Amino acid sequence: MKAVIPCAKKKEGLFPFSESKPTALMPVMGEELVKHNIEALKENGVDEIYLVTNHLEEKFEQEFGERTDINIVHQEEVDGTASAISSCDFLEDDFIVVNGDVIVSEGDLNNLLDKHENNEKKVTLLGTDESKPEKFGVLSITNDDVVDIREKPDAPENNLINTGIYVFRSDIFDQLEKTDEDENSLTDAVKNLALQDQVKYNLVDDYWIDINSPEKLWKADKIKRSFEINETVIKDAKVSDKAEISGEAIIEDGAQIKAGTVIEGKAFIGENSVIGPNTVIRNSTITRECQIRDASIEEGLMFERSIVDPQTHLENFILGEESDVKSGSVIRESFIGARSFIEMNNSIYGKKFVPDARTDLSELSK
Repeated sequence: MKAVIPCAKKKEGLFPFSESKPTALMPVMGEELVKHNIEALKENGVDEIYLVTNHLEEKFEQEFGERTDINIVHQEEVDGTASAISSCDFLEDDFIVVNGDVIVSEGDLNNLLDKHENNEKKVTLLGTDESKPEKFGVLSITNDDVVDIREKPDAPENNLINTGIYVFRSDIFDQLEKTDEDENSLTDAVKNLALQDQVKYNLVDDYWIDINSPEKLWKADKIKRSFEINETVIKDAKVSDKAEISGEAIIEDGAQIKAGTVIEGKAFIGENSVIGPNTVIRNSTITRECQIRDASIEEGLMFERSIVDPQTHLENFILGEESDVKSGSVIRESFIGARSFIEMNNSIYGKKFVPDARTDLSELSK
């Protein structure tokens, strides 16, 4: 089985983080989003993966260029998922499509692939219940057959939507050639096959999140931790006997947890990060090579190589890579772009900061 992961489009809704990273390379539970999906696909027997890229393509080359099991395919015109899939029209076997801006469980992929293997239809797709189905393609079903797809209808007939995760037989390429090229042409191709009784579906059991905003990225990180962290795992890390882990945490190689540090809830501490002394981490992800001392971090996601100084409090936030928060600052419900500098004694609530923001120079929000 092969896999195609479309990663080409810049998601403007993910500002400010989309300015410095493609969505697929944003961290979720300490690891690039697409790597979670790659690992889940590998566990399900996928032996060759094609990343279809355009926006910040060089970052994919840097990350995966030396891997023989990952192929990077350039998408010339970024005009929809159909174009991304057509970039891989050399595939001759069945293949699975998982968008690079979603998070989905290994178990749900396994169930979908099993469903596909046990039917002879040309498409098997993953569906889920959604509270706002009018923002998605709504499925009309009979038993476990998809009989129609209505894209973003004003009055949805139900809450069952298309996640955009498909298993295709290779003749999908012939169907795409018959479809007008536009943003919805893949959905149109699948809809045409549904009208021919050629589409099955399987329901999400665990989770699927379409990451189209900072809030959804924050939610994806939280859900991933809630599913994946079930016990404390301390790898080749140094944890002081005067530190307390009262919840469940994954602490990666090279990390240091110093005296007086308290880790509560479900937390992830990335490689070579230094936490403490006298720091509280609660229900948060700290990505690799961060430094936090004498601070309080709650319900947050810190990108790599960021620094948080003493007497600071960060809550319900995302902090972009290589940022620096100086002493006495408080950040709540805010999204801080990469390489930002937050001067001492700032109080920030409900803001989005551009990359390279500096509070000492009043270069702040979009």
